[in-house]
Amino acid sequence: MAGRLEIEAGSNQELSRIKATDETASHGSSNTMNVVQIVGGALNSGAGRGTRAVHEALLNAGIRSRILGRVEPDLPEDLFARRVPLLQRIPVGVKNRFYMWYLMRRFGEIPASFHPISHGLRLHNSPEYRKADLIHIQWAHAPTLGPAFWRAIRRERRPVVWTLRDMWPFTGGCHFSGTCEKYASGCGQCPLLGGGDETITSADVAFKAQHYGPQSVFVAISETIAEQARKSTVLRERDIYVIPNSVKMSQLRAMDKAQARSALGLPANKFVIASGALNLADPRKGAHIMRHMLNVYRDNKNVHWCLFGNGLAELIDPVPENCTGFGLIRDDIILNQIYSAADVFVMPSLQESFGKVTVEAMACGTPVIGLGKTPAEEIISHGQTGWLAKHGDAGAVVAAVEMARALPVPLLQKLGLRARAAVIDKYSPEAIARLHIDLYESLLSGNQA
Repeated sequence: MAGRLEIEAGSNQELSRIKATDETASHGSSNTMNVVQIVGGALNSGAGRGTRAVHEALLNAGIRSRILGRVEPDLPEDLFARRVPLLQRIPVGVKNRFYMWYLMRRFGEIPASFHPISHGLRLHNSPEYRKADLIHIQWAHAPTLGPAFWRAIRRERRPVVWTLRDMWPFTGGCHFSGTCEKYASGCGQCPLLGGGDETITSADVAFKAQHYGPQSVFVAISETIAEQARKSTVLRERDIYVIPNSVKMSQLRAMDKAQARSALGLPANKFVIASGALNLADPRKGAHIMRHMLNVYRDNKNVHWCLFGNGLAELIDPVPENCTGFGLIRDDIILNQIYSAADVFVMPSLQESFGKVTVEAMACGTPVIGLGKTPAEEIISHGQTGWLAKHGDAGAVVAAVEMARALPVPLLQKLGLRARAAVIDKYSPEAIARLHIDLYESLLSGNQA
């Protein structure tokens, strides 16, 4: 089995080196390094925000980084992010719709997060791709990366870096496998396709394994997803680097709780529990835990919920009176206020590739309750910066909330200060960009060590 290299951000030595080289980051090969970042979705999404933060830090460090993909329109010119033209996206979108319609006719309802390789964009024909010294695929999914692109990658002689932001690069089509571990044996008989005799997922896995090529290296954004990749038939013989996701710390600060609550219209003298997700009713995001907790505290006049994300009415009906829902948040200032207003933040996700919301809440000085057997274990120090509850156990999460409620206010605030100190440097875009530059330079020099 190939050797494994893990890069840990945040050590004192690493941070000292970052500070020492801050003014001369454009040294050596990085002075002329051209990198194209392939992105499969909007930059204002969770994965997109992490990509954008590192990309901007790379630009500041003197790297000629360029973003190419399915990004949103009207981005600032100095971001150097090009959206693939509509006339190229439309035929690919139509073909993919027909393909997924065929799968649904054959297998029944299929989740939106499942999509084997079918039709994709010909990104390898773009000038950004052709001029690059190194190709970095930041966010991979089927409607962006089609067979023609994969064939180009297989022939590639330049370094190709794949960031594992979810499991799709080594599964038969799912972005998160849930409890299924068929990716470790080559897929087939996929539960999402009814569990019957099918070759779609096994063929997808085999195709990926054949087309990564010798120049491809892989970067997981947490040790959790790295271990899953190492178990897979596709990547178990590959080196898996571990470079955490980044969070734009300049937009996050520990605000005064009273001021944050006043700005949001939240009660001043209650214990405020915050939580949030793109879709609160998503089972993978721990919907059953949130539903249980909202019912447990429904009639508690000393507790108030502060939730953001879609799906609150779907999660629980009726919504408790002691719950304020903010919907999907696009405003960084409001998000900062929500994190800061809370006494504790609950992160009940059952499966994540990193846990960006966990880091954001901690950066705002709020201790977090997360689940074991998730990347929360890599971010939270139990009893020091938050609490880790048994995976999937709603009762254990309630018990952790009660532990937080039992603490004197000064001690709870001290945990919040420790939480901020634990993440503020470790996950900053500057620190993570520096680790990427080190990786890029080692690959371009041919000295992978």
